[in-house]
Amino acid sequence: MQEENLTSENTNPQIENLRKTETGMKKNNVFTIVNVALFIGLIVLYFLILKPGSSPDTGLPVSQKLSSGAATIAYVNSDSILEHYDLVKSMREELEKKAGVMEAELKKKQATFDKDAAYFQEQVNKRTISDASAQEIYAQLMAEQQKLYELREKYSAEIAQQEYQLNLVLVDSLNNFLGRYNEKMGFDYIFSYNRAGNILVANDSLDITSQVLKLINEEYGISSSKK
Repeated sequence: MQEENLTSENTNPQIENLRKTETGMKKNNVFTIVNVALFIGLIVLYFLILKPGSSPDTGLPVSQKLSSGAATIAYVNSDSILEHYDLVKSMREELEKKAGVMEAELKKKQATFDKDAAYFQEQVNKRTISDASAQEIYAQLMAEQQKLYELREKYSAEIAQQEYQLNLVLVDSLNNFLGRYNEKMGFDYIFSYNRAGNILVANDSLDITSQVLKLINEEYGISSSKK
């Protein structure tokens, strides 16, 4: 086939393709996902079935232990736990910091790509490069664009994996604490209550959230100071 000089008319569709895919990539900002709400979906604290035991003086009003036959019940407000538990705050800050570093790197690489693509278009418009050279540069730009897609997907997967692991740590921490806490309290059931949950109404006298937060944050503070 006889070569023809590259013109803006037959190359602009390639540039337009680059622009469209660049726009799609920019919209895929996965690093805005680090939010406390993501923790809620993974916390499985709907209930803990614990053996009843002795209930020494813990400073709690007697009304906070409702007796229903042989069973005693209490609940924690998981929304408050997620908002005020210092471990959650620390994990969220860690994720946001790492996501910020990744996003900064991606923005830097994207800016370099945009600059190269703009220069390519400029040369095409000026007709200063041959058709063969233009095709080669275009292929290189598409390869770089694909690398950006893959890097963004990789970083997104890393953040999601860390969120999953940190949520496991959070669930284990809460379960472990409530297990030890209930050795003193002797509740038969400790439920998790939140606005979006299945429990629509809860008696405030059964709410042990404040004391749980106080004690679990004290424990976290002590353990953090030892590190």
